[in-house]
Amino acid sequence: MWKGCWGNNYYSWEAVDSDGRSGGLISIWNPTIFSSNMCFKSRHSLTIGGQWKGFDGTTFLVNVYAPQSSVEKRRLWDELALLKNSHPGTWVFFCDFNVVRRADERIKSHFCRASAQNFNSFINQTGLKEFSMGDRRFTYLSPDCHKLSKLDRFLVCSNFMVAQPRSMVTAHPREHSDHSPLTLCNLVIDFGPQPFRLYNSWLLRIGFPEVVTYAWASFHGFGPPDMLLTSKLKHLKIEIKK
Repeated sequence: MWKGCWGNNYYSWEAVDSDGRSGGLISIWNPTIFSSNMCFKSRHSLTIGGQWKGFDGTTFLVNVYAPQSSVEKRRLWDELALLKNSHPGTWVFFCDFNVVRRADERIKSHFCRASAQNFNSFINQTGLKEFSMGDRRFTYLSPDCHKLSKLDRFLVCSNFMVAQPRSMVTAHPREHSDHSPLTLCNLVIDFGPQPFRLYNSWLLRIGFPEVVTYAWASFHGFGPPDMLLTSKLKHLKIEIKK
């Protein structure tokens, strides 16, 4: 069954059984990247602890599916805070927290200020941080397509922020669920040195347009389009400096 989710036979997994037709959690990982040596299960969370390649010490991955009840959510936050404070390491919480942090994270649905305050208190007390989410603002769409909410997110500790400061969360299109799948990726992009920089003051210099026109038309080069453009801008820069 899990092979269909993962795509091959090389994986490890842990799960929390569903209660009838509701609930249930599963975490799947590549054992060559993450080696698990402990597991904590509850009705609404699944915590896997182990060694994650690239991180020092123990890393804990917490898969969360929060309950509807405000009282039960508060109890879950207390349980997770106690678990985190009892086990030092790098912590990553993710999935469906079933609550928003601010009123603007809901559209056409009730905002519970008390639930939001409890959730924010849990985040502050445990020292967790949240990366900005790209591609879309909301992760949940109601069946009638009228209500939108940001219920899913990644929350990480300061150790993770230090190790992966350029990480980025992306919300993907909903296809098989009423929730958007989320990915947390370490963003490492190096475009090299800037080939050209333009100052507005140059536009006021007499003869500047003619220099640009001549330099752009007189360039001759070859190679892939991106490298050709880089070389052309470099040539333009040299002519402007003259």
